[in-house]
Amino acid sequence: MEVLGWLLIPVVALVLGLAYVAWRSRDPRPADAEQGMEELARFREAMEKPLPPLRPEGPGTATPDDVDEPR
Repeated sequence: MEVLGWLLIPVVALVLGLAYVAWRSRDPRPADAEQGMEELARFREAMEKPLPPLRPEGPGTATPDDVDEPR
């Protein structure tokens, strides 16, 4: 029975450590509702902006159609 007690100590320590890390790594809540709504409005504005083009257009840029295939 003593062996079981000694084997439970690391298991209990692991569970407590995981619970502590999960509790400490959670996102903090906004200080108030107004701050949360302002952050949501900023997020919506950012999502409405158009994305930049994937590749820059201009001199020196080639598309796969412009490049000759190697022979």
